[in-house]
Amino acid sequence: MNKLINRTKNHIENQKKKYLFLTIITVIGIISGILFILFISKEDKSLVKEEIELVINTINNHKLDTLKVFFNSITSNLISLICIYLLAISIIGMPLIILFLFIKGFTFGFSISSLINTYKFKGILLSFSYLFPHHLILLVIWILFGFYAINFSIRLFRYLFLRENINLLYYFKNLNKVFIISLILITICSVLETFLSPILIDLCI
Repeated sequence: MNKLINRTKNHIENQKKKYLFLTIITVIGIISGILFILFISKEDKSLVKEEIELVINTINNHKLDTLKVFFNSITSNLISLICIYLLAISIIGMPLIILFLFIKGFTFGFSISSLINTYKFKGILLSFSYLFPHHLILLVIWILFGFYAINFSIRLFRYLFLRENINLLYYFKNLNKVFIISLILITICSVLETFLSPILIDLCI
């Protein structure tokens, strides 16, 4: 266990600039999403408000189809994970993975600002209930898997076009390991979103 912790620390320390870059991209996306609510029209704000109130009222009235919510959540997260994986094994993967992280951050930020815009002070509590901890964990997963995906994509490019002597199989195995770990974690996040978040939201209403 200590060896694993030390290896993880050393890995993060050695790659901290890359992790910092991906984290900054995600944070920029979050800030952009939060500010975006200020620039959309009143009509669009009304539509967003109606959609949010519909979801919250469905949860509050205990009419939520938990099986459907879980299926939609796990499907959406799995598609995102597979997309990053496919981008990783393609030559053009790196810029698209960076864009993907920005979009995930943007969606996260826009969800926060939309809830606050709809419910004011109570929206802060609802944001915490609706988005934490599963969406925060997901952002960490996307950054982590994004790093390994970009790393493999760079190695693949160097191997194919620069003819560098790279043990591509080693990096491919690492990518697959992180894929499996991410798959387990997104499943846990979907369970939290389906069963924990509605309880927390119900307490805040």
